[in-house]
Amino acid sequence: MSLEIQHLEKSYGNYAILKNISFCVSSGESVALMGSSGSGKSTLTKCIARLESFNSGQILCDQKNILDFPEKAFRKAIQYVFQDQLSALNPAKLVKHLLSSVCHRFGIQEDLAEIMHQAKLAPALLERYPSELSGGERQRLGIARAMLIKPQVLLLDEITSALDKNLKYEIMEVLMAYQARYKTTMIAITHDKAIAQKYFTRHLVIEGGRLAE
Repeated sequence: MSLEIQHLEKSYGNYAILKNISFCVSSGESVALMGSSGSGKSTLTKCIARLESFNSGQILCDQKNILDFPEKAFRKAIQYVFQDQLSALNPAKLVKHLLSSVCHRFGIQEDLAEIMHQAKLAPALLERYPSELSGGERQRLGIARAMLIKPQVLLLDEITSALDKNLKYEIMEVLMAYQARYKTTMIAITHDKAIAQKYFTRHLVIEGGRLAE
């Protein structure tokens, strides 16, 4: 699925956080979104994911305005993986119930043990609660939950920022294997230049709410 962001503007009150952002992402492309903290990266990806509204401009998926997609169809097409999975996952549900509820919502028949294997998670973790997992395990669970749906676009918000070096690369290898298999379009926010250079074919930099030249 291709993405086209056209003249996107977003403000919080009188403070402009996104200023005339325009760029295209080809279907199956992997793009690293970089820039200093507070530059507008997370706001931009949340606008693409319809998690935040924007003031003006438009976002197209395969040349169709994202606001014209029915909610369920949009969530199946585009998935957002949060930086903080502990707050994104329901703490009252076992891992197996978190994943099975996704299957039920989207009418998916999937072997949960297999998706755990793809995300390099032990099947025994299906019987645990999110709070009983390590930070790296929760990140991989967030990825596994998104992979269950097989979205055409994955938006990743600093998913390796709090992890040690080995685990960062392990998680990225999981994602790249998935992308290679399903030709998924991927946009990832990262401050890690080594990760960006190794895994992403294009780098976009946002500074002060604008796309740097």
